Amino acid sequence: MINTIHAHVIGATRYKMDNGVSGAKISVMQAASADSENALGNQVSIMTANYDIFDQLHAAAPHMPCAMELDIELRTSSAAAGGKTVIHVIGARRPNATGSAQAPAATSDKK
Repeated sequence: MINTIHAHVIGATRYKMDNGVSGAKISVMQAASADSENALGNQVSIMTANYDIFDQLHAAAPHMPCAMELDIELRTSSAAAGGKTVIHVIGARRPNATGSAQAPAATSDKK
């Protein structure tokens, strides 16, 4: 299931290794929940993405950190791989001045 979230993107990196593995990581920041006794200030989260999502972030790079709309899906690895669930970004764009989304950027192929 694909969801769209509003996130404060603070940066991104991408990688491509000799063995053909490639991808990207998107760093977002959000305020800690006021209800939490165990967190203060801001928290940073890392989301995964395909390599080409990095290109969708170039237009926003001069404005980073900035608000972005991210199309995401939850992905869970196999139990043998640790069974971790990650947030995977499949599309990224800046909201327009009215707060609604710009035309969606082309999303990457799901793998």
